[in-house]
Amino acid sequence: MNDFLKNLRNSGKKEISSVRKNMDSNYFTPGERRTPKDRRASAFNRSSAIPEKKARREDIEDLIPVIAESTIQLVKEMGRIAAVSEMLMESQIRQQNAMADFFESLKTLMKNSQGPDEMPIATTSYASGTHYTKDDIISTINRMRDQGATFATIAEYLRDKGIPTFSGRGHWHAQTIHRLCKQI
Repeated sequence: MNDFLKNLRNSGKKEISSVRKNMDSNYFTPGERRTPKDRRASAFNRSSAIPEKKARREDIEDLIPVIAESTIQLVKEMGRIAAVSEMLMESQIRQQNAMADFFESLKTLMKNSQGPDEMPIATTSYASGTHYTKDDIISTINRMRDQGATFATIAEYLRDKGIPTFSGRGHWHAQTIHRLCKQI
């Protein structure tokens, strides 16, 4: 029974690896952050850093004329870019002024032009090439009605002349003429 209880108590614990067993009770400290170069004696560091600083200084002194020349070239290029930008702006202003002048002259032309007072109402006959307006067709129908023509006679006359209906679909019929006369 005693073995049973020990086994029962220990079954909940996970098996601990042998590597961590010795550090189980101690706080794990991380490794040192200093690199091996930093661990050297300070006198050694000072003596080796002086030639390094001289080499860097000589490299920088060699680069100063190149940097100065590049800066001069950069200033020249910026001047050219500014000049081109100014020319572009002037050309855009001229273009906008030309467009404004065009629309002003167009406005003046439209004010001075005299168009017809009333435009005729176009029908599909314009598209077919017969050039009859709706008013022309209605006046023809009224004239024929005044002469005593029947709706069928008027429809036959309009079909023979090749005048299309107002919608452009279908043919003239007596009923169509009758409805038109009722509306007028």
